Amino acid sequence: MPAIQINIATFPSSDAFASNPDMLKAPVDMIKSADGHKASFYGIQVEDNKKGYFVSVWESHDHHRKLVESPNYASIIEKLKPTISGQFERNFINISHDPLPALSSPAVEIVTFTLKSGSSAEQLTPLMEELGKGLDTATGAHPPCAWGQSVEDKNKVLLIVGWDTVEAHWEAVKEGTGLHATIVKIKDVADLSIGHSHVKKHEG
Repeated sequence: MPAIQINIATFPSSDAFASNPDMLKAPVDMIKSADGHKASFYGIQVEDNKKGYFVSVWESHDHHRKLVESPNYASIIEKLKPTISGQFERNFINISHDPLPALSSPAVEIVTFTLKSGSSAEQLTPLMEELGKGLDTATGAHPPCAWGQSVEDKNKVLLIVGWDTVEAHWEAVKEGTGLHATIVKIKDVADLSIGHSHVKKHEG
C-alpha cells in the first residue's frame, strides 16, 4: 500500500479524561471528515493513568497540515483542552503497511526509541528491522507492527505493536528469547520508553 503516516500524540491527561477517555470523541468528531484522515484511536496508558494517547492515521503529513491551517482548528483545540493537563508530545512517522491491525488489537504497545549521544539512525535502523520481524512472528502479536523515524525529531523512532494482552508482550520479550537479545543490542544505541494502552477506535 502507499506510504501513510501515523500521528502519535502522548499527553498528560486531565483527571476527567483519565476517568472518561470518551471525552476525546467530541474533538475527534471534528477531525474525522478531514481530507486524508483514515482513522483515530485514543486511550489511557496502562502503567500510568495520568498519561493519555491519541493516535491518528493519515494519508500524508500534508493532509494533517491542511487541517492545522484550517479555520476549524482553533475549535478543535478548544474541545481538546479539558482532556489534557499539559503539553502534547506529537510525532509523525512514515510507514508502508497497514497499521490498523496493531491499533485495533486488545492491547497496544507504544515505544519511543531516543538515540543516545554519538549514535545514529543508520545504526538503529537494521536493529529495528530485526526487532520488527521478531515481533511480527511472536505469540500473541497482531502483525504487522508499525515503526518509523519521527518527522519532527530525527533522534526518535516510534513503534506500535498489537498484542492479545500486555502480558503476552512481556512474555515474548523475556530474558532468553531472540527478541530480548535484539532489545539488548538496541539499548546500546537508544533509550526506550515503553507504554501500553487499550486504545479505542473512534466511531462516529
